[in-house]
Order: sequence, then C-alpha cells, then structure tokens
Amino acid sequence: MIEILPIGGLGEVGKNMTAIGIDGKYIIVDMGVRLDAILNYEDAELGSMSRDELVAIKAIPDDAKLRGRDVRAIVLTHGHMDHIGAIGKLANAYNAPIYGTPFTIELTKNLIREERKRKLKNKLKTVAPGGVVEVGGIRLEFIKATHSILQTSLIAVSGGGGSVLFASDFKLDDQPLLGERTDYKRLRRLGKRGVLAACVGAIRVDEPGPTPSEAYARDMLREVMEKATDAKGAVLATTFSSHIVRIKSIVDISFEMGRTPILLGRSLRNYTAAATKLGLVDFPPELRIYGRGNAVKNVLKEVDKFRRDHVLVVTGHQGEPTALLTRIADGQLPFKIDQGDEVIFSSSIIPNPINESNRKILETKLKAQGARIYRNVHVSGHAGRKDTIEFLKMIKAEHLIPCHGTQDKLEAMMDIGYDIGYSDDQLHLLQNGRSLKLSG
Repeated sequence: MIEILPIGGLGEVGKNMTAIGIDGKYIIVDMGVRLDAILNYEDAELGSMSRDELVAIKAIPDDAKLRGRDVRAIVLTHGHMDHIGAIGKLANAYNAPIYGTPFTIELTKNLIREERKRKLKNKLKTVAPGGVVEVGGIRLEFIKATHSILQTSLIAVSGGGGSVLFASDFKLDDQPLLGERTDYKRLRRLGKRGVLAACVGAIRVDEPGPTPSEAYARDMLREVMEKATDAKGAVLATTFSSHIVRIKSIVDISFEMGRTPILLGRSLRNYTAAATKLGLVDFPPELRIYGRGNAVKNVLKEVDKFRRDHVLVVTGHQGEPTALLTRIADGQLPFKIDQGDEVIFSSSIIPNPINESNRKILETKLKAQGARIYRNVHVSGHAGRKDTIEFLKMIKAEHLIPCHGTQDKLEAMMDIGYDIGYSDDQLHLLQNGRSLKLSG
C-alpha cells in the first residue's frame, strides 16, 4: 500500500511538506515555511519562535498527523525557504537522516546555524545531483531539474511495487546558463518503468505557453542595463538572493558595461558564499560582497561619491521593510536615491497581499525620489502550461496529484489532466492533512 499525505503546501504558496508512505514506512519530502504568515505578525521571527507558535500562525506545517509514524528519511528537493525553512522546528521529532544535494545541505546548515536555538539531531547527508540512495528498502532517486536555485531535484520514491514522483519545482529549460538541464532522458526512462503517482507543482500552470529560458532573462537584463548605464545616475539591481544564475548574469553584464558590481545584504552574501564554496559558480575576483552593519554603510558612503562607477546589487525585491533597498528609500543609510537613478527589479512579486503592498510602497518612494524603475526583468523558475503537459507526457503517471499552489492553481492542473486524457479516478485534488492511498 502506498500513501501520499500532504502536510502543507496545498491551497497556499509555501509551507511545503509531504509524506510518502510505502507499506507503513514513510519518507518526508521537504519542510518549508510560509514567510508571508510571519510578515503578518509585527514581532514574529522565525528563529526565536517555537514550533507550536509558528504552527498557530500557520507559518510552518502542522505535522501532528505524522508524529509516531515510522519515518525513515527526510528528503529535500532544493534550498528555497518554502521547502527547508521549517527543518529547525520540525526535523528533531523524527529519528531520520536528512538527504539533499550538496548546495541544499549547505544552505540547511547555514539556516540551522543562524537560528542558534537548538541543535539539529538529524544527520545531514549529501546526495550528488542524479544520485540514488536506499533507505529501509525504499529507493530514492534525485533526478536533476532546472529551477531558480541550483541543484534542484525531482524525487522518485520507489518500493512496495510502485513509484511516486515528487516534482514540485522545475522548468524545462535547454539553456539554463549555469547548472544542468532537467534530466529528460531519466524522466522518460522512469515513465517506461512505470509511475504510479506524480505530485506535480502547479504554481505557474495557468500561464499559457512554455516558461522562457534563463538565457532570455539574461538578454532582457543586458538590454535594460545598457540603457541604465548610459544614464547619469546610479544603477541598483535587486533579485532573489538564492538565484545564483541571475546574480551571475547581473555581475557579468555590469563588468561588460564598465561598472563594478557590489553585492550588499546578508542573504546575498550567504547564498553566494555557499555556491562559491562548493565550486558551483565562479565570480570575478573584483566582485565585492558585504553582508551587514558598518561594512555596508562604509561602502555605501564610498559609492555615493562615485555613483556612475558601480552597480549596487541589493536585497529588497519584495519590498521587505528591513531589506537594504527599502532602507535606502527610507533614508536610513548613507546613500540617497537621486533624480536619474535607475532601479532594476529582476524578480516577480511573490503573490500575496503583504508582498504586493510592500512593493507598491517601495516603488512609490523610489519614484518620488526621482528613480526610474524597471519591473519584471525576470523569467520564472516554474513550468507553465505547455511545459507541464510535455512533462506529464514524459512521465506517464497513472495518477496525478496537483501540489505546490493556491487552490486556483491546483484546479488549473486538474484541467490540464482532463485535457490530456486523465479520468476522474486518476486525478486527485487533495487537501493538507488528507491522504490518498493507492495499491502498488
């Protein structure tokens, strides 16, 4: 008997956590946080709050239904906070090792180190992208996938006469610029072998057509940055700190344009340091990176005198109140936005009311101070409708379970299933805490 039990991530963006049970032995896939739930509470802080406090405000999954079950492993698909952010609060309840690719495990170590509240009892074990491990008679395949963070995996969980493919975050990109393509060959082989059920991410499935390549994002950046560097003012760019490929593009184009890039912000420093440590990216030695405190203030004073010589890459693409771009706009740092400055948002707005409000407030302040704003210089890391259909035809899963998305996105995935020939008894619109049992 195979059981699929979503704990979080259905009907919402974030808090991803799913248990896959094979004959009474369980594999947990991901333990994520929902950051906008924390933003709703003025004094809330992930590191300082307890498991029960975070569950109460719906910031992390409520794993009560899993307690006491025979959990053999915790498997991480990738290093985004909505997939690893709750590890420090939940993992100690399970006598199980944590598996992930080297970059994912490095980010997990950094996260636990920053929380500093308790020691993680679980052993952290790295699996090479594309690697296979066996835990308690269950086979775990880490299938390479392209996403907006390096070393993302799709997880195939096999045993008990069936395979479940967990594919929450991926895109089909033949030009990812850095890292490897989604492993089409392995997915087709898995499809021929037989996939009993697939949990497939729905976050962008209502968008027609394929998701553009990261190479297209680089071309957009180059076009915008050429315009910006021709201007008389400063150039500031902001993107997801975990998006190493995008950061690399901004850095390289800055040097091409004759400006020296400077990365500012704790999260930018942490993610780039982890990627550099593992040899996943090669930044030019002239690149300067500063995390926080006086170092950031001192370099901003310096850059303020030579505004046309640099590109400032800063945190704050969602308009977060404590991020550097917001603090610059609020006049809290020794660098002022002037008439003619250019601000590039190489990101989308994560769709929730808090982020949308914060970004609107930030952009209003920047424009009032004279900045020209470039929005959405970005491509998604998630598959659109066309990519999703191609993916589903590769894996040929007998049962389809939409995951990772708000209710409208999950329903859009159901529509895709019907369109390509799935029947009612093969499509499963689940809810957090309610399981699906299938015979292998």
